[in-house]
Amino acid sequence: MKGIEKSKAQKLILKIEKGQFDENDIDSLFMRMRAYSNKMPVFREIADFVAHNDQRDRGLANQSLETMYLRMKYFLEYNSPKKSLDISSPFPLWIKKLMVLQVNKFKESVLKEKFNVSQQRLKSRIENAFKDDKKNKTATLKDGKLSQQTLEAIQHIMGFLVSDVAFTQEELITELVSVIVSNKLLIDKDLFLKQSDKITLCTLLLLHNATFDFKGHKLGYTQISTEKESISHNTKFVDADGNEVEHIESFGNLHVTGWVVLNNNGKDVTMGHPIMSTNLDAETWCVNELFHIEPFNDDMPNHMCKRIKLKGDLTISDCFRIGEVAV
Repeated sequence: MKGIEKSKAQKLILKIEKGQFDENDIDSLFMRMRAYSNKMPVFREIADFVAHNDQRDRGLANQSLETMYLRMKYFLEYNSPKKSLDISSPFPLWIKKLMVLQVNKFKESVLKEKFNVSQQRLKSRIENAFKDDKKNKTATLKDGKLSQQTLEAIQHIMGFLVSDVAFTQEELITELVSVIVSNKLLIDKDLFLKQSDKITLCTLLLLHNATFDFKGHKLGYTQISTEKESISHNTKFVDADGNEVEHIESFGNLHVTGWVVLNNNGKDVTMGHPIMSTNLDAETWCVNELFHIEPFNDDMPNHMCKRIKLKGDLTISDCFRIGEVAV
């Protein structure tokens, strides 16, 4: 790491340890160490967002969205008796790509236990078993290139829709600290880790309203979300005997949801998928102005709810909470 870059990064780390930083400092820290973060995929994902905060066509989030898009496309087109996948005949090339992407969704230990194959080896076997016809966008099985064990492994990975997050708050902070240490920068880990939630909050803003081009029907996108968009407000809950009972609802934690849009018989279908999870309680880390009291819906005008609205442009407020950008 260059001396001047190391000096600038060290100053940023000190500001963070003192709790005297904002989202611009976090962006700068990721940017300073971006070129020195080998084998740290989550760190690199966020650093690349700082460097290229427009439309993305690669990275962990893009791959996660592409996998979901192709998996749902496969479900919509092949989940019926009228049309089933026959890999002994030419089939769409995008399905081969889905096979390779699906491998990442399964633990190495599971693949080795069930099929005696590693993730990388299974990907290689899939790539070598089929010949690509890029002109016609099809894949064709090569003679004698697919063992029974590999066929069973492919059937297994194509039989499950796994929707786990691409990365977590813990992975983000762990890799951030690792990059700092590996570059021989000074860090008081206890002080630094006390700022984990605020660092994560700044990171969420980078992923909010980002767009992704994985060559699907339409662009994918990500937004900050909560586990629940609304909770009951001033509503009494009773048991079977009419006795009032305590009922506590929560919006849950903040996270990043990825959305893909599919074409289903001429109609757009939008599907959501978790991209990043956090430990940040929504009501704690969002300003009050983002919450609104309103009827649950038109059919239940007397049932009031508290609803959070996170669709617009967001920023970090003076009290270090997520708030709307002032117009």
